[in-house]
Amino acid sequence: MINLDLKKQIVYISLGAFWALGVLTGGAQTLSSLGIALDPSVLESLPHSSRLNLDTSLVDIKAVDVPALHAENGKIGIGSEERYGQGIIIDSTGIIVTNRHIIGNARHVFVRLSGGQIFEAMILLNSQADLCLIKINAPLPLRAISMADPSEIRIGINVIAIANAGLNPQRKMGGQVIRIFKEGPANNVELMEMNIPLKPGDSGGPVLNQEGSLLGLIMGKKISDPGKSFAIASSRIQQEYFRYRNSILN
Repeated sequence: MINLDLKKQIVYISLGAFWALGVLTGGAQTLSSLGIALDPSVLESLPHSSRLNLDTSLVDIKAVDVPALHAENGKIGIGSEERYGQGIIIDSTGIIVTNRHIIGNARHVFVRLSGGQIFEAMILLNSQADLCLIKINAPLPLRAISMADPSEIRIGINVIAIANAGLNPQRKMGGQVIRIFKEGPANNVELMEMNIPLKPGDSGGPVLNQEGSLLGLIMGKKISDPGKSFAIASSRIQQEYFRYRNSILN
């Protein structure tokens, strides 16, 4: 769990709220308009196998909440709140990790794969660490991202953040880990601060090491310094994943 003092430093960066209302038209964006095909030149620093791995394991996500009354520009209508972000496939059976602040308690969650296929996902686990596990039932096994060793995470290491910024072209941003936060009896790294600027819509994007393995998940930017951002560490992602797996085995 992220402590309250740290939460006050973070601005979560899902793609806001878009309204699809009966009396309010325009402004809503469809999942089909989200493009996640990676420009090869953007990822040229990664090994070829890692580029392929990332290209197929990165997904776009749309979460739709329960319809409710909303007001905009003096008009009232019934509609649904929609949030957009990214996620990454971590299990070939279709399990995806993303941010809880994107998914919340959405009634419908849609996932778009890199090939363009769209699936409705089920929510498996919502964590107070701002992580959410969702699952799609694809007809074939999916390619999952490789996980980095959490012990790699330390101050000064170089990282790569892959960000979508909503409907903008995919961006690769390099930077460094400038601070780490540890919690729990095992003193595991829970969160890392990076000198990487982010935009709304970047939530749920992967943070990679130089080999293209997953070190963390983009979470938010720093309130006092927009040039810095936070990511949930891979150690916490693995912890929540194994917590879910153990829950279905017991």
